[in-house]
Amino acid sequence: MKACKIFFGLTAIALSATTVSHATEFRSASVRALGMGGSNVATTNGVDASYWNPAAYGFFGADDSSSEMKAVDNSGLSNKDFGLGIDAGAGVSLFGPIADNVNILQNMQIPTGNANAGLSPSEIVAAANFTKDFSSLDPALGGLNVSVDATIGARVLNYGIGVHQFVDINAGVAFDNQNTGLGGNAAFINAFTNGGATIIPGMGAFASPGGYFTVAQQDSLRTQLVNTGYTADQAAAIVGGYDAALQAGGVPASDSAVMSDALITLATAPGDFQNNGTSIETRGVSVREIGFTYGYAINESLSIGTVIKQLSAEMIIASADAFGSTNTLSNTQDATGSETASGLGLDLGLMYRIPNWQFGLTARNVNAPSFEHSSGYVYEMKPQVKLGAAWVPSSEFSVELGYDATENEGAVSGSKSKYWNFGLEWDAWKVLALRAGAYKNMAQDDIGTVASVGLGLNLWAMRLDMAYAQSNKKVAFEGDEIPVYAMASVALAIDF
Repeated sequence: MKACKIFFGLTAIALSATTVSHATEFRSASVRALGMGGSNVATTNGVDASYWNPAAYGFFGADDSSSEMKAVDNSGLSNKDFGLGIDAGAGVSLFGPIADNVNILQNMQIPTGNANAGLSPSEIVAAANFTKDFSSLDPALGGLNVSVDATIGARVLNYGIGVHQFVDINAGVAFDNQNTGLGGNAAFINAFTNGGATIIPGMGAFASPGGYFTVAQQDSLRTQLVNTGYTADQAAAIVGGYDAALQAGGVPASDSAVMSDALITLATAPGDFQNNGTSIETRGVSVREIGFTYGYAINESLSIGTVIKQLSAEMIIASADAFGSTNTLSNTQDATGSETASGLGLDLGLMYRIPNWQFGLTARNVNAPSFEHSSGYVYEMKPQVKLGAAWVPSSEFSVELGYDATENEGAVSGSKSKYWNFGLEWDAWKVLALRAGAYKNMAQDDIGTVASVGLGLNLWAMRLDMAYAQSNKKVAFEGDEIPVYAMASVALAIDF
């Protein structure tokens, strides 16, 4: 079925219930951090320190003439007076039962005909199959989440300025479970009696010409239908008409058990599938941060930093019907529209270092800026705190462990994140930086364990970096096993 194509086509904007609040998790928002499994709070050493830990700015270009400074300058930050950086990355993750639902939707055939006017035998079978497949869909929230990050920044000694743009894109299916049948009892009876069956009221069991139902199965079906409110004659008419429709539709007799289940689903399903309102809902936010960073070293071991951010958030809401009013796919977009709101954000950082060891703490969005769409959709940037500890035996090698001290809300309603991060970097001969890491969400097992790798190539003062991360958790989609999460990033930086 083409509904899933519409679904994936709408991933340029994002999904959520219109009355809930969303927030963002702590993102692996730079290529070095992604390559090291999201660990960068304690060892951040470039322009991206504005995101990971602004306290590092206090150590950039510091006077390293004293032996005390040389002993604790594990990452060589005092040698960096000036820097430029451009960074971009994107990730995709599946959440909830979306893969299973798409697999079902892909093979569903939309029934045609009008129940009140009577359906042909093949239309009755098609309607039953549609209803059975629809009833097997999982209505739990599920969809596709796309995240994009892009940063450009510059720093001079303790000061920095940069623009960070990130996008949260979510798309999913909102199911209409109230219009999945053939309408009321009259339409249902009419559909079957006009389907070619000749039923004598009160005839009871009959010889199944197609060999679909035994006498015991007929009795069971009629009993279930009577229990839903049909008379005995109506129940007999439905069973006989369905048997005739199966035969006329060329359905193999071996499928009778499945078809009988569909018959009961069809008989009890409320509403009318011609009015089914299943839709593809999309909700999204694009946030631009223009940040001014300052770091201050209290002494050679301790530094503090802050980022004051001017925020602009564009919220986009759209909806498209999966099925049109005439049981055809509809591309008609019912967009509530995009709206832009502005605000201010505040980040704080702390970094402490001793010979061979570094520790960091970052608190982002401490003032909890939020943005509201006129529909009631709210995007809230709640405070986030992340800790980092690193062993840095030399400026060429580091191992870092990161931990989210706060449980963060993800872009999707009901999703939570609290990451453990682990990463290492070997800057081999100051020419080739090799990175590896892993991270896991401890708040919920949504993406499994994510492994990451990264590579950096030093070209004198310029560095080209690349990184990729992928989950070990996979789902079946259209016959293939695909990871539920993957992300890639690339960056170009200059450091003096």
